[in-house]
Amino acid sequence: MASVELDKIRKSYGNTAVLHGIDLGIQDGEFCVFVGPSGCGKSTLLRMIAGLEDITEGELRLGGKRVNEVPAAQRGLAMVFQSYALYPHMSVRQNLAFGLENMHTPKAEITSRVEGAAKMLQIDPLLERKPRQLSGGQRQRVAIGRAVVREPSVFLFDEPLSNLDAELRVQMRVEIASLHQRLGNTMIYVTHDQVEAMTMADRIVVLRLGIVEQVGAPLDLYNTPANRFVAGFIGSPRMNFLEGTIQRLDADTAHIEVEGLSDVRVHIDTGQCKTGEQVTLGVRPEHIRLVKESEGSARAVVATTEQLGSDSYLYCDLPQGQRMIIHHPGQTDIKAKNHIHLAFDPEHSRLFRRDDTGAVIPRRAG
Repeated sequence: MASVELDKIRKSYGNTAVLHGIDLGIQDGEFCVFVGPSGCGKSTLLRMIAGLEDITEGELRLGGKRVNEVPAAQRGLAMVFQSYALYPHMSVRQNLAFGLENMHTPKAEITSRVEGAAKMLQIDPLLERKPRQLSGGQRQRVAIGRAVVREPSVFLFDEPLSNLDAELRVQMRVEIASLHQRLGNTMIYVTHDQVEAMTMADRIVVLRLGIVEQVGAPLDLYNTPANRFVAGFIGSPRMNFLEGTIQRLDADTAHIEVEGLSDVRVHIDTGQCKTGEQVTLGVRPEHIRLVKESEGSARAVVATTEQLGSDSYLYCDLPQGQRMIIHHPGQTDIKAKNHIHLAFDPEHSRLFRRDDTGAVIPRRAG
């Protein structure tokens, strides 16, 4: 096992900068997930850690040792790719053993490691099959097993579940998380799927356009996003956003004027903003309540409903055309074209600056 430290890491292709001074420390034994939209630099960063991409500037340390110039094969890492990258003419056993044979590992040790990994990943009945005889989930287990047998200090996963169907993705998420608990190795996992990030990570690194927007535990990012981008990216369904203006400030409450709504209140540190400031109101679907007309901040028309059995989601249009998503616990009789009244939770609503940073306006301490 090993820690991973990135110190002012930059990556450029010619005159095109891809990563802009990444500072990040990943602790020994941590499960760290890089998440962000396509093109944000997360896979490039992972490949630089693996030694598959050169570092333009900065320093990369594994276990405290600088490894910028150390070849990939000598870094003690193992990588699992999106495409599985199995050798089609080899059996599962041969695929698992191939890397160890190239390292001139004793035959008895190869057999022990291969059979141990196969049993751990429940692919021991498949050892004599070829990749074409396996399902997608079985192939992914083999790809993970090939990394496990190397006994690396750090596991690297590059969107390993994106080729699987929804049910298999859920199953493999659980299996990879269980693998981390059993082995205790440092794991770095890249995905564009924030659900994978939320359910698997000890810490999440949110990237956008080659910079780190926020680093933190999954629920910290969900409950206290640093800016509008993180608030919109972390959470499914996404946070609702409405443009407004601060109309009045009380001791710890901002009263927000949003077109078509009334009495929208948010608890914040009022010393961090001013009356008349234009802001973005953010409210998660579970923090919107259905109320009587006399209690409501907004009147909406239901466009459609999603009934999931244990939960329902209402997609509603406000009078000025804004679309809102509302979480409704359990099942509901509400149907399309029904009129409903909404109230926003002032304790859990958020305000964001309406500028290039989109930074959150903090709440009062304590």
